[in-house]
Amino acid sequence: MMRRFGTDLVLLTIDDEESVRSSIAAFFEDCGFSVMQACDGREGIGMIHAVRPDVVITDLRMPHMDGLEVVDEIKRIDGNLPVIVLSGTGVLADAVLALRRGAWDYLPKPVPDLVELELVVARCLERAHLLRENREHHCNLERLVDQRTSELRKLSAAVEQSANSVIITGVDGIIEYVNPKFSQTFGYTFDEAVGQTPRILKSGRQLDSYYAEMWNTIGSGREWQGEFCNKAKDGRLYWELCSIAPIKDETGKITSFVAIKEDITDRKRHEEQLYYQANFDVLTGLPNRFYFQKHLELQLELIDCQSQFLSLLVLDVDNLKSVNDIFGHGFGDLLLTEIAHRLELVCGAGCFVSRFVGDEFVVVLPLSSEADLAVFLGEKIRGALNEVFQIKGTEIVTTVSIGVVVYPEDGECVESLLKNAEAAMYQAKKIGKNMVSFYSSELNNQLEQRFLLESRLHKALERGEFSLQYQPQINRASGAIVGAEALLRWTPAGEAPVSPALFIPLLEESGMIVAVGEWVLRQACLQAVAWLKQGLPSLRMSVNISALQFMRSDLDLTVRRILHESGLDPHFLCLELTESMVMIDSDRTMAMLTTLTQTGLTLSLDDFGTGYSSLAYLGRLPINELKIDMSFVQRMLTTRNDAAVVNTIIAMGQGLDMELVAEGVETEEQFAYLAARDCAIIQGYYFSRPLAPDGFARFCWEWQG
Repeated sequence: MMRRFGTDLVLLTIDDEESVRSSIAAFFEDCGFSVMQACDGREGIGMIHAVRPDVVITDLRMPHMDGLEVVDEIKRIDGNLPVIVLSGTGVLADAVLALRRGAWDYLPKPVPDLVELELVVARCLERAHLLRENREHHCNLERLVDQRTSELRKLSAAVEQSANSVIITGVDGIIEYVNPKFSQTFGYTFDEAVGQTPRILKSGRQLDSYYAEMWNTIGSGREWQGEFCNKAKDGRLYWELCSIAPIKDETGKITSFVAIKEDITDRKRHEEQLYYQANFDVLTGLPNRFYFQKHLELQLELIDCQSQFLSLLVLDVDNLKSVNDIFGHGFGDLLLTEIAHRLELVCGAGCFVSRFVGDEFVVVLPLSSEADLAVFLGEKIRGALNEVFQIKGTEIVTTVSIGVVVYPEDGECVESLLKNAEAAMYQAKKIGKNMVSFYSSELNNQLEQRFLLESRLHKALERGEFSLQYQPQINRASGAIVGAEALLRWTPAGEAPVSPALFIPLLEESGMIVAVGEWVLRQACLQAVAWLKQGLPSLRMSVNISALQFMRSDLDLTVRRILHESGLDPHFLCLELTESMVMIDSDRTMAMLTTLTQTGLTLSLDDFGTGYSSLAYLGRLPINELKIDMSFVQRMLTTRNDAAVVNTIIAMGQGLDMELVAEGVETEEQFAYLAARDCAIIQGYYFSRPLAPDGFARFCWEWQG
C-alpha cells in the first residue's frame, strides 16, 4: 500500500473506456489511493487544475484531447507531476514519442497485470520524491554557498547521503566539491575531481552549442535543466538529468554553481531500444519500412523538381523461398543479412538502403541532376548480387528482380512511387527474373489484372476449373507412341481458357502449386490406368513437379500414396524436375532423388540447358532422362549457338546412357536435324498438339491403325 506523510496519495486516471478506468480505480483504491476518473483529456486537465494529483495515468488515443496533448499540458502546468501513458495501438513509435514529450513511463494496453502498473506508479512516485529532494538541496545550497569557499566542506554534509551526484564549481568552472555518489558513479575520487573542470566527464555526444546554451543560461543567473551523456573515468557512458543553479551573494553576484545529477541511463537505454525497434530491422540492421517512408517524405520535400531527380529502386530476392525450403529459415536469414551488407557496400554512403518487408529491399538514390543514375546503379546491384554468397560453408547464387521509378514522372507521393516501383519489379519477374525493369503506365493495368487473376485462381481447384491435356511422345526409330506429358489447363467458369504462361507462375509464387501439383499427379495417374483399361498400350505418363513440391519432405510419401490409390505401376510414371531444383549439391537433394527412384519410377531433367549445370554433379544424379528445352529446338536451325547447345546435350545424354527427349518440335526440318543425331524421343506440334483424354485415346487408335 503506497502512502506518503501519513495521507492518502491522489491518483487521476484518464481513459475514454469506462471499464479500463473502473478497473484501475478499484485496484488503486485498495492500495490506499484516492482515485479521480476522467473520460477524456479535457476533463482530466480540468481536474488537475482543481485538485493537484500525485500521479496521472492517461490513455493515448482519446476524443477531444488525446494523450500526447495531455502530456504536453501537464508538463506546462507542473513539470514534476508524474505521467504514465497507456496505449493499445501496439506502435512502438507512439511510446517513444510520448516519452520524448515528457511522459515518465509507458505500458501497453490492455495492461496484462495491474501489479505491474502498481510497480510503475511506485517507481514514478519515488522519482518525484527525489526531484523534490533535489529542489530542497538547491534551496539549502543557495542559503549556504554565499559563505566563503572554506565553508563548502560544511555544505557537503547535507548531500553526503544523496542518491544523486552533486558538484559545486566556482564561477570559473573549477570543481570545488563532489559528493560520494559522484565518485561512485564516475570513478573519480574527491581529490582527483577537485581542481578539474566538468570537462573531464565530456563524452563528445553533445554539440558544443549545447554547452554554450547551458553556460549562457546559468551565467545570466537562471537555473538550467537538461540531459547529458557523460563519460566515467573507465570510459563507461552515463545519461544524466542535470539541474544547475547559480549561487549568488547578498549583492546578487554569482559566486558559484551547484549541479545535481540524476542517473537516467536505464531510461535512456529503454528509449533508445524502443526507437531502434520502431525504426530499424532487427535482422539486418537496415532502416525498416517505417523509417524509409519518413526518409522518402523528407526527400520529396527537399527536392527541386526543376533541376533534380529522385530515383527509387524496389528489389525482390527471386529464390529466397527455395533457399528457405531447402536449407531452413535460419540459413535464409543469414543470406538476407549478407545481401543487406552487400547492398550497403555497392550503393555507398549516399544511398538510403532499407529492408522493406520479407525479401524486399528499397534503395533511395541521393537527389541528383543525372536522370540515368538509377540505370547504372540497378545494373551494378544486379551484378553484385549475382556473385556467389558463402553461407555456413555452402555456396549460394541468388538473383534479384528490380523495379525502378523516378519522381515526379512515375508518382507524386510515397504511396504512388512505391506502388509503381512494385509494378515494375513484378514486370521484371514476369519477363524472366534477374532483371531491371522501369515503370510505365501500362504496368499498373497489368498488375491489377494479375491480382484479379490470382484471387480467382485461389478458388479454381475447389470449383473444378482445372483440367489436363496430354501431348504424345513418339519414339523416332520405331514410330511408336511411348508416352504422354500431362499439361495443366485452366478454364474459369463461363470464360475462355487462361494461358499457362500466365497462371502457372502465379500458382508457384502464391504456394498454391503444391495442392494443384498433387491434384495433377493424381489425375494423370488415374488417367494412365483408365487408358490401360480401354485397351491402349502401356504408356509412360510424364508429370511436371514444381520446386515447392520437390522441397517438401513428404514428396516421396505423396507419390507412393497416389500410386497405391490409382493402381498405376510406378515404372509407367515419369517425374519431370527442372534443372535449378536438382543442381544443388546437398545431401537432402540426393536423398530425395534416391528415395524417388527406389519407388521404381523414372526421373527426367526438364528444360535442360537453361541453367548452370555442373556436369560432374549431373553424372552422380539418379536421372534417367534429359529433355532438351523447346527454346533451343526452335532456334537450332537458325542460331549457331543454339545448335551447338542441342548437339552437346545429345552427346552428353548418350555418353551418360540417358534417354533423350526433344520437346517443341514443330517442323519437318527440326525433326530431320534431331533424327540425324539419334535423338530418341520427339514431342511437339509436328506430331500433335496437347489433347483432352478422349482425343488422346483417338489419336493413339488412329496412329496404330
